[in-house]
Amino acid sequence: MERLVRFWREYAADFSWSYAIGAVCLIATNAVAVAIPGFVQSAVDALGASGAEPGQAASDARAWGFAVIVSGLGVIVVRTLSRTFIFNPGRTIELRLKNRLFDQLLDLPRAYYDRVRPGELVSRGTNDANWVRALVGFGSLQLVNVVLLLTFTLARMFVDDWVLTLACVVPLAVAALALRVAVGVMFRATFQFNTELGVLSSRILETYNGIGVLQSYGALGQATARFDATNASLERLGTDLARVRALLLPVVNVTGNLCVVIVLMLGGARVQSGELTLGQLAAFTVYVNLLVSGMTGFGWLVNAVQRGWLSLGRMYEVIDAPTERLAPDATLPHEGDAGCALSVKDLTFAYAGAAERPALSGVTFAVAPGETVGVFGLTGAGKSTLLSILARVYEPPSGTVLADGVDITRVPIEAWRAAAACVPQEAWLFSATLAQNIALSERGAQPDPDRLSRAVHDAGLAGEVEALPSGLDTLVGERGMTLSGGQRQRAALARAYYRDFRLLLLDDVMSAVDHATEKHLIDALYRRCGAATTMIVSHRCSVLARADRVLVFEDGRLIDDAPHALLAQRPGPYAKAWQLQQAAEALESAP
Repeated sequence: MERLVRFWREYAADFSWSYAIGAVCLIATNAVAVAIPGFVQSAVDALGASGAEPGQAASDARAWGFAVIVSGLGVIVVRTLSRTFIFNPGRTIELRLKNRLFDQLLDLPRAYYDRVRPGELVSRGTNDANWVRALVGFGSLQLVNVVLLLTFTLARMFVDDWVLTLACVVPLAVAALALRVAVGVMFRATFQFNTELGVLSSRILETYNGIGVLQSYGALGQATARFDATNASLERLGTDLARVRALLLPVVNVTGNLCVVIVLMLGGARVQSGELTLGQLAAFTVYVNLLVSGMTGFGWLVNAVQRGWLSLGRMYEVIDAPTERLAPDATLPHEGDAGCALSVKDLTFAYAGAAERPALSGVTFAVAPGETVGVFGLTGAGKSTLLSILARVYEPPSGTVLADGVDITRVPIEAWRAAAACVPQEAWLFSATLAQNIALSERGAQPDPDRLSRAVHDAGLAGEVEALPSGLDTLVGERGMTLSGGQRQRAALARAYYRDFRLLLLDDVMSAVDHATEKHLIDALYRRCGAATTMIVSHRCSVLARADRVLVFEDGRLIDDAPHALLAQRPGPYAKAWQLQQAAEALESAP
């Protein structure tokens, strides 16, 4: 109930007037619908009236028949209005709910996406949102309609003949009991169906994203088998739901036919005894049909309410997911300075599900404003994790990372992201032009040409841009598929250079470039480094050689901190890597 009250307050309350008008139209619909059997009764009684002139009886019957036609047309009009005023808000509510979900997805930290698969989120934003719309539209209409129809019809039947009404209520009560059992079965099956639908969405999305790998390794058969297994499970659950519904509606229809038989048997005897007129008997058969339609509507109502209720809960699970951020109560001081001072104190961090093996353990170091610091370590040493934490892709423990003396977890995330530029190891490009990818500008918005030109030049992309068919206006395709790995890395680097930043975080951005391009990038990089505090992760010691100092990591721990010249002479993993890389370069340059 609390969830329903919250949903009404947040999304549906603004449309109270529309629901109220729709409810009035439903009242009119059912009032007129229940009046029609009375007109049928009067028409039949008029034809069978004793002592009446044949012409007059036929005229009266025609008048009542005309009343039935007019009432039917009236039902069509008010029923259409009721659907208009009750269904239409559902579309707007669906839009608002989807926007709220999307805003939440943009705000959730990376740790959340490590736990929840993308396909599951897609399913909640599409299938579940559609069922919530059905809940507030079709479900609301059916709820009011069924209650009014059953109430009006039973009340009118009791007034006409309570004995015959009770005889019809008994089998209807049995049908209601069968509905109750079916509701429980359908609820469990619906929950499993929605969950399995999310799994299927994840399977499809994973296969789509990895289609190149699957084709290259000839693994399409295994992917298809996984899809078939999940799809078979979903098919089984859908069949179970369809089977319950297939049993549910016939029970109601059979009960309705049984009620008609009861009406004809008992009602016929009462007509012969003079307790009922023939018109009342005819009206009772129409009432029974109304009751059956109401019970059938109740079955569809249960389906819509169950699915909508479960779907609303699944969407609220995402909307209410904690962002894992503290309430911001601080600002970054000295925003006009070139760089910010960083202080990392006893930083320990573990990924979800791997608490027994922290990615970083007891890391402590400080970086002066404008200083350039390299980060070195073998694969799995914790370098990328450190930069992800400094960029607040993952939130650090409170008090472990300070910028200009301020705990970064207390700084609004938007302000921190505006101050820091991060280039991740995996360059992500959007299906847009190269210029739009670098400037991250929306379609139609024009990037600053001078700033764009400088960013492209310093990222070593100027030559490649000239060779592209439309230069910077060339569409790079989804994920930058038309560019090489090195070009994608440099495009991501140009994206960082395009911005104003006080902290520059580079995660192995030169791993896919040749040595000639690397030299150009290093020159441009260190030319820009004086304008900001910079941290550079790289496996190449040549990239780190000009840094003010280098942090050496091993198994998540900081094991050394010194300038390149000292580390190259000091025994350890850095010196070993430097020697191997120098030897490799010598071999490449040998005639």
